[in-house]
Amino acid sequence: MKRTSLQRLFILPFAALLLCLAVSVGWLLYQAGQDATDALSQKVLADMMGGINSAINRQLFDAGAALRVVAPDQVADTGDKPPTPIPFPVNVRRLEERMWIASGLFPAVGGFIGFAGTDGHFVGIRRTAANEFRVRLRGAGDGPSHLYRSRGPAAEMTFLESEEYDPRAQNWYLNALSRKKDTWSPVFLEGSSNEPVLMLARPVFGADKDVLGVVARELSLKPLREYLQALSMDRNGVAYIAERNGGLVASSNSENVFIQGPDVGPGGKTEHVRNTLSNAASPFMQQSWQLVQAYLQKHPDVVPITDPVIPSTINPPKPGKLIIGAFPSSHGQIEVAAQLHRDAAGLEWVAVVALPRSDFWGAINSSVYKSLYLGLLVILLALLVGYAILRWALRDIRKLTLAVRSIGSGRPFAKLNIDRKDEIGELAESFQEMERHLRTDRLTSLLNRDSLIAQIEFRRRTDVEPQLFRFAVLFVDLDKFKQVNDHYGHDEGDQVLIEVGLRLQNALRKEDEVARFGGDEFIVYLPGVADEESALAIAEKIYAVLNKPILMTNGDHCQIGASIGGALYPADGLDLETLLKVADKRMYSVKKFGGMTFSSPPPEDAS
Repeated sequence: MKRTSLQRLFILPFAALLLCLAVSVGWLLYQAGQDATDALSQKVLADMMGGINSAINRQLFDAGAALRVVAPDQVADTGDKPPTPIPFPVNVRRLEERMWIASGLFPAVGGFIGFAGTDGHFVGIRRTAANEFRVRLRGAGDGPSHLYRSRGPAAEMTFLESEEYDPRAQNWYLNALSRKKDTWSPVFLEGSSNEPVLMLARPVFGADKDVLGVVARELSLKPLREYLQALSMDRNGVAYIAERNGGLVASSNSENVFIQGPDVGPGGKTEHVRNTLSNAASPFMQQSWQLVQAYLQKHPDVVPITDPVIPSTINPPKPGKLIIGAFPSSHGQIEVAAQLHRDAAGLEWVAVVALPRSDFWGAINSSVYKSLYLGLLVILLALLVGYAILRWALRDIRKLTLAVRSIGSGRPFAKLNIDRKDEIGELAESFQEMERHLRTDRLTSLLNRDSLIAQIEFRRRTDVEPQLFRFAVLFVDLDKFKQVNDHYGHDEGDQVLIEVGLRLQNALRKEDEVARFGGDEFIVYLPGVADEESALAIAEKIYAVLNKPILMTNGDHCQIGASIGGALYPADGLDLETLLKVADKRMYSVKKFGGMTFSSPPPEDAS
């Protein structure tokens, strides 16, 4: 009866404590999983937004750079003063040369660049294929423009058609003249490709500060749309770019920049009007845009990305602020990332990525709950059944784990001190035997080459004062070992190598290490040795020890001798491979020419 009471006295409170511990751990794990997933979702949004920003910057930079090839940057306006004039080729032939250069430097198919003079003359080049262009020319006055097909600069042009086209009536021309600086046109549908485009126009001034005309570069929105549609996201997620007023620029779904309007134009064709996010067919796009707009209105100081259309070396652009967060909506929680783009030519875009939290979390939550329930059950059973034996067993397993890490990192291996008769004891004995074979040379019981290199690298990485870390390596090669093998046989040669290993260990300090490099070559590691004098003294001691006769099995004595080359860290190299190469070269120099252990090898043609 007393035994039963004692069991209840200890087991029931302990079981209740373990249950509370299991629930607490499960709750903490769940919260940690939620926090980790939140961080992961924000990183995914930020990475996705970073790619979109790069695509926008690349397109805008290409447009601005092509424009600057034809009309280089002017000195910025100061107050009400007009821009400082720049040299500009009024000769039509030289103007065409610059435009061909711009088309060659930025070979986007469909890219258009043109110049419209105030006197009416016009030069426009559009790339229609890899090696095919459409060139439109118009003389001064009010005559028609002529369209030609060309294979490239200086190639023969084939006449295609003539039409009435006055560039001075175009929106981009009028806007650039009105603002007297670089200006973006509104988005419009390009006639030949039926793709949404916009023009970056720059007025050009002559030496008398009169306007000579306007240079314009077309920017197609097709590459941005294709980039967004290639993004990997859930079917309910969306990424889009819009003007600050809500006009759609590009999107990852089927929303078009232009939609059919109610009016019918000339020829019975339906007029197209700009699609805005307030009229978007996707309610999710509408809701996410409203959230972004509300945020921008509440935080008018949001720093935009200054896009590189007009680079400034005087005032370099500041990095834009990434708007990222979760917002409630009628579609549930929405994960949103947005960034504002702005440039000096009047462009103001907002890039947005929006993902429904339900899509992002649905499968994760289900998996988390299943894992949580199963984990709580396993934890509870494991703690109830195996707490005592696990505490006893894990102590030695921890030692084995640390020993494995030691081998992987190159840390010197400490004795395990595991004295058990069960499987863990057998594992410890097997591990020690395995470690001995991995780290040591089987014949001489010295460290092997890889083990010594790993230990040196570990000490170099973990030294408390890396700037003061110094050591020397000696490369030892036996001089007459081949004759021993040839005369006495390989068995006697092995005994000589064993004796050499013992002599090397006895000749070194306690902190020094020696390893068999291979064959009759050995490496000696001298930690803390920072100068040639100290290393040379140890090398001379080794030389003297190895020059002493060795007693063979048959009673003969043989004298081996050795050639030794050395290198210092960091004077002779910053990595062990370089140091060993230096020491090896010096050893061969000593073997061939004599001299000092640390002397530089003589020239190859030295006799």
